[in-house]
Amino acid sequence: MRVDQFFRELRRANAAAEVGEVLCRFETAVGQAARWMPFGNRENNRGTIEGAADPGRSLVERVTNAIDAVLEREHADHSGRPECRSPKEAAIAWLNVPEGGLSGLSPAQRRALARRVTITLLEGEGRSKRVVEVSDRGIGLSQEEMPQTILSLNESNKLTKHYLAGLYGQGGSSTLVASEYTLIASRKEENGPIGFTVVKYLDLPPDRFRTGHYVYLTIDGSIPTTSLPSTEFPRGTTVRHVGYDLSGYPSPLGPNSLYGLLNMALFDPVLPVWLDNRIHDYRRVIKGSRNALNGAVDEGDEHHTGPTLSHHVPLFFVSIGDFGRIGMEYWVLEAPTTRNKTPSAAFVNPRKPVVLTLYGQNHAELSQVLIRKQAELPYLAQRLICHIDCNGLAPAAKRALFVSNREDARRGAVYELVERDLINALKSDDELARLNNEARDRSLRDRDESAEQHMRTEVARLLRLYGLNVTEPVGADSSETEQPAGRPTHPKRSRPRPLPLEVREPPTYIRLVLDEQQPVSFYPEQRRYIRLETDANSTYHDPNRPERSRINFIIGGDGLRLIGTTPLEGGRMRAIVEALATALVGEEGVVRVELSRLGLPTLRDERTFRIVARPPIQQGTRRISLPPFEVREVEGPNDDQWAVLGWPDEINKVASCAALDGGTLVVWYSTVFPRYAAQRDALERRDTALAESFTSRYKIWLAVHSLLIHAEEAGRSATILPDEVRDDSSADWEREERVRMATMSCLFAAREIELPTQEVEVG
Repeated sequence: MRVDQFFRELRRANAAAEVGEVLCRFETAVGQAARWMPFGNRENNRGTIEGAADPGRSLVERVTNAIDAVLEREHADHSGRPECRSPKEAAIAWLNVPEGGLSGLSPAQRRALARRVTITLLEGEGRSKRVVEVSDRGIGLSQEEMPQTILSLNESNKLTKHYLAGLYGQGGSSTLVASEYTLIASRKEENGPIGFTVVKYLDLPPDRFRTGHYVYLTIDGSIPTTSLPSTEFPRGTTVRHVGYDLSGYPSPLGPNSLYGLLNMALFDPVLPVWLDNRIHDYRRVIKGSRNALNGAVDEGDEHHTGPTLSHHVPLFFVSIGDFGRIGMEYWVLEAPTTRNKTPSAAFVNPRKPVVLTLYGQNHAELSQVLIRKQAELPYLAQRLICHIDCNGLAPAAKRALFVSNREDARRGAVYELVERDLINALKSDDELARLNNEARDRSLRDRDESAEQHMRTEVARLLRLYGLNVTEPVGADSSETEQPAGRPTHPKRSRPRPLPLEVREPPTYIRLVLDEQQPVSFYPEQRRYIRLETDANSTYHDPNRPERSRINFIIGGDGLRLIGTTPLEGGRMRAIVEALATALVGEEGVVRVELSRLGLPTLRDERTFRIVARPPIQQGTRRISLPPFEVREVEGPNDDQWAVLGWPDEINKVASCAALDGGTLVVWYSTVFPRYAAQRDALERRDTALAESFTSRYKIWLAVHSLLIHAEEAGRSATILPDEVRDDSSADWEREERVRMATMSCLFAAREIELPTQEVEVG
């Protein structure tokens, strides 16, 4: 068998057995000249190669390497000019990608650029044994370079190349775990030789070795080469994975597809990618979820005009001190419909809708709990998508935050600062609060007030039995307690949408939305969002290029510093101000905003500020002030609220959850939780009144449990200052705990209605 014939047959093979048969014939033909070398020149290479857990994410690493190869070729073609310090800068300088990202290109421009990196998906032998080919029109590699680059591990080839995304020299190799055979071929010159090899896992004799390792084929110690016309194999690199396990991504589209994975993992890629899906017979541009959210539409996209948004805050940057700065932006999708109950699932993992990116690639995702609980926006949890751009972090901060396989973030100081700033940004956005209230009002059902009052009384009684000293009426709203006897109460209504302020040219005013009578108070290291209003149009302020902005925020005094600003939209923006750690109590100064107008006097507004003492750490106590609470039912997976809460489809895995909503602790419970539903149905067959009583008692026990959890969390946070962020308990652990408590609540409730004169002990 000739080498060129061997190469062609390898490229045509669609099953692992075919590759094995071709290899057997070739090795027989060349005899002892064929040798298998350890991948990365390491006998013990499994630990490094098998570091990733998800075959889909590993494939993304291979795609990232292909994008790097394209940037490497552009670097060579442009002789490294201008000097680029990031992949984004390189794409802007050498490939004319707009600064705002791929959404600034036309569909035709994205499609043309995407052809530089192609992913081809073939049927193979089934879901767990696909054929996936990643090809690039990049720099290409010579036969001699391959062992030190694409066949290496942890080499320093990219260590000084700031214009590339790769760093550790191992990402693409993680695909070898999921692939039975991997053909790697590359051509450096347009008509030069093609170097190629095959990689496989080789079991070693168990009597001598504890494990096997990954190896690649050589002939007489060198990478085989062949010559083909450039029309058959152009300059660049092709990696063909045969027998690749994509069983976790069986769908043609959506979050469980390769298409969905690529858009989510390449959240904001510096270059688009072309996906040729020959299993489901479609071809599409992969442009990343961020660009889709920003309105980029390509052929085949479901949303022909981009997604409908209820709210959007464009990218703005915030300093986190010595750790550098982060960019933040977020989108609120339109309200869920019966057909689409989790709208965020088209763009991100709905259980983890906060995406942290580095060089456009998704490096970590934060839980929905951050939005639902910590930002107190439970009704937006399935609609709100947040993006944290980490390119501006200092090198030490990047090392502290991210792991090398790009699949998670490390908990620690940087992580907590990122979380804190995002929560502060979300909590300071009045429009998010309005949208959350609006969604809440849509989901409210009429409730029997007398039954609610009975529940509150019973919950208070049980909590006192537990040993808690309840210092105010449990579940009572402050507005209710102040009402004169006999006066009817009315449900709260959400605030109307604030209208955009009328824009004038030239603008006539700018003002700080702060109390004019009292100084703005800060304690050392406190960070606050200060609102501004003006009738200037959005072009007057660029939050990411202060030198271009005609709105300037000035601080007179040594105690404060400006951290960042949000974009100006509809006449409104926010300035982020932080008190220094060295600020002295009693120190005063002025915060001032100025708006410059060509040929006209500068507009300004200002307020005084004062540094106050840091709030004292609260002392732990068993005396608590419980918030108002409500218990609401969720009628199974078809109920819209089920999707809003992000509950799993398995009805036996979820019983209830709780979150603060505007100061009220709302407890949602599943009416189809098997233990509860079975007990209720059994009682209904006997007596509907008994079933209703059972449900009332069951809700009481769930409320007691939720209020106890709330009290414990308040106690744990007593040593945490108001603007600091703490890690929350695992959402999965809490869900399991609530399932256990719901099972016990069924037992307690059933016992109470059967034995109404006996009191059940608590605690």
